[in-house]
Amino acid sequence: MTEKKILIIESSETFSDYIIEMLKRVGFKTVVAPDADEGIEAARREGFDLILLSVELPKENGYIICKKFKEDNELKKIPLILMSSEAKKSDFEQHKKLKVRADDYLKKPFVKRELIASISNLIGCEIPIEIYCTLEEKVETLIKEKDILEKDSKNKEKLIFELRERLNKASGSSNVDVEKLQKELVETRREMEEVKKENMQLTQKNGTLSEKIDEINKEKKELIKSSIADFADRDKREGDLKKRLTHLEKELHEQRHQIKKVLENAISSIKE
Repeated sequence: MTEKKILIIESSETFSDYIIEMLKRVGFKTVVAPDADEGIEAARREGFDLILLSVELPKENGYIICKKFKEDNELKKIPLILMSSEAKKSDFEQHKKLKVRADDYLKKPFVKRELIASISNLIGCEIPIEIYCTLEEKVETLIKEKDILEKDSKNKEKLIFELRERLNKASGSSNVDVEKLQKELVETRREMEEVKKENMQLTQKNGTLSEKIDEINKEKKELIKSSIADFADRDKREGDLKKRLTHLEKELHEQRHQIKKVLENAISSIKE
């Protein structure tokens, strides 16, 4: 299967990078154009399966560019999604009523699930969106949890250091109540052991989370790999069917020609 290629016409480098990262993870190839002129030039130069067009562009806005694309005999067949951070829902609804309009609309900032679903509906991406996005969300949740654990672990290490300092200070003091010092030493050692135990548990849990993240990322890769394989198999079947259809059409044409010849000969014999 050939890699699906998407043209992103977006003036914000930060946002285009955000889109590229999302699409790269599901196997799409991307090309970015920062303005309309470069976008139209790229669309004419290269073959794209879909165009993501921002409304907020320098020189001309995305609505005008959308009209140019959709009125161009060469480019109008490419599915086009309009994106906007400023447009209201009513603006998109009004644009949908026009004769020349986009194929879909996305309000910025959108999440990965929205973007992939929109693209999938237009160009038939075979990756199971719900499953993939659920896996992505699981990874993001686990990474956040892992970050919290790492912070907790650092705090525990800091506490251990502070308790050791307190212990050393108490041990080195000559002008203290012996009984009070002994109690403080025992309490401090107990606190240290508890903190060490908690820190060890945090480290183990952190390792487990890392393993889970690796497992889910592996599952995501397998999902994309199997989906691409299925898509390639479908493309092959479609190609075989097209070849078969062409062959049948050729046979039908030859048969029609032969029948026509037989009829002409029969009519000629009758006249004679």
